[in-house]
Amino acid sequence: MQKLSTALVIGGLAMMPLCATAQNLASAPASAPVARSDHLVFLESDASVPASAMETVRSAADAARQAPIRIEGRADYANAVKQELVRHGAPASSISIAPVTTQTLPKAGDGVAVSPERSVKLRF
Repeated sequence: MQKLSTALVIGGLAMMPLCATAQNLASAPASAPVARSDHLVFLESDASVPASAMETVRSAADAARQAPIRIEGRADYANAVKQELVRHGAPASSISIAPVTTQTLPKAGDGVAVSPERSVKLRF
């Protein structure tokens, strides 16, 4: 009887990693969640996207082919960024715009002001 008990214990221990692996696979999601991030893009005063922001725009256009992206900002600037994304191959149907109102920051001591009105946030 003791030989049988020992065999069952050893057999159970040998099967334990297999059971744990099967349990982990059963509870694993079908696909890994996509990491999302926010990127701030500052536009020119004429609502054009500057060359310095093109890498971010291209990354967002690539991301828009896989999952929806959101643009938050003043409507005219957000639409300019959307047009640029579409120009880089993003499907227009995967881009949403959330207009927001902002207030201009006060001018710094040297007379230079950074306008948050000329920025949009890309969420992808």
